Amino acid sequence: MKHILNVIILSVILSFPCLTAFCQRKSINENYNRSSLYQILISHPELKMNSEIVSAYMTLPVQDKYNDHSLSLKYITASQRESKKNGKEAIDEFIIKNELAKRLVSKWFNRDYTNGGFDVNLIAERGNYNASQSDVAIALNSQRGLAMLSDAGENLIGNTFVIFNDVTYVDKEANAQIAKAALQLVGALVGKFVGGAESVAKLGSSIADAISGFTVKIESHLYRLEWTEETSNFFYQNCYYDKKTVNADKKQNYINDKEHFKLVYVGSYSSVSSKTTMRGINKPEDVFRKVLARSIDENIVALQRKFDVFKVIVPVYSVKNNIVCAQIGLKEGINLNSRFEVLERNIDENGKTTYVRKGVIKPIKDKIWDNRFMATEEGTNEANLNYTSFEIVSGKDFYPGMLLREIKF
Repeated sequence: MKHILNVIILSVILSFPCLTAFCQRKSINENYNRSSLYQILISHPELKMNSEIVSAYMTLPVQDKYNDHSLSLKYITASQRESKKNGKEAIDEFIIKNELAKRLVSKWFNRDYTNGGFDVNLIAERGNYNASQSDVAIALNSQRGLAMLSDAGENLIGNTFVIFNDVTYVDKEANAQIAKAALQLVGALVGKFVGGAESVAKLGSSIADAISGFTVKIESHLYRLEWTEETSNFFYQNCYYDKKTVNADKKQNYINDKEHFKLVYVGSYSSVSSKTTMRGINKPEDVFRKVLARSIDENIVALQRKFDVFKVIVPVYSVKNNIVCAQIGLKEGINLNSRFEVLERNIDENGKTTYVRKGVIKPIKDKIWDNRFMATEEGTNEANLNYTSFEIVSGKDFYPGMLLREIKF
């Protein structure tokens, strides 16, 4: 950790985040260390419906339970040769060839590609730290300051994930032709409705069935940015310098390094999209967007449940009459069998962050928020809830700002 001191002198370091029941709700709900996520589509130009899939994918919203750590590259293409490879093997080659891990690190430290310098502004922002010059002195003279910097690496940088979504149309020749024909017909007919506001479902059950038959297979491959103490020390000692200065040696060290920055494979999940309801769909492209968005969300939920390191943490939104509310719902896979532990965030005398379980809650029937993509357009009653309500299974004295994490039950 000695090398970190050099960085603290050059950069703006971290102070305690406020996390009390007396904060404003907005501050409470944003004041926790969220994981960061970057998603990349793998497209297959030689396969049917690929252009529709890519176009729809590019318009999808980012996952709102993660910090968006996307790079400029949103999708990559796989040739016929690469498509025949093991999916993970081809992805691994891409990651190494394009130095993807290093690019993610560069984004974390706002690297200036002109002079190669860095800063910690994004880390301070996402970690809810107070970036003031006075904090540098605190860090230099206390274990607390070092512990908080370590937290920034472990809880922020080290929880950066990349998902490669390999999407292919379920290619049955007859269905492909029917779907395309139906979509063309829908495109022609929707314009005839006043303002184009009528639901496509009203065009007839046969057409609706054909469109909702659009099905994709999605293989989601999850990777995590490795940020160990060794990686941290190497970066701070050999690569980091403030972007207001120039250090040619450290700049070259960072450019030349091929071994310290890595993406580690976590695991994969594969699924086939389920039939999509046509309620709320007014234009053909919404079919593709709805199918893709919901399928990707379902894969993310499956990966969260399969790999604890990827589990999402969300804040308690409100507590009233022993009812706990949080802004998560069907999009996050919540059902009546779901159980969540309630965590309180503590900071020890050295400034190290820990999370202590204070109880367990479960969803209330008919009070699970439908926050799936286009749920509002579908007009479901649960789409207007704005949050899911939970009853207390164990524990007490919960308050807004405590954190929820799903547990196996």
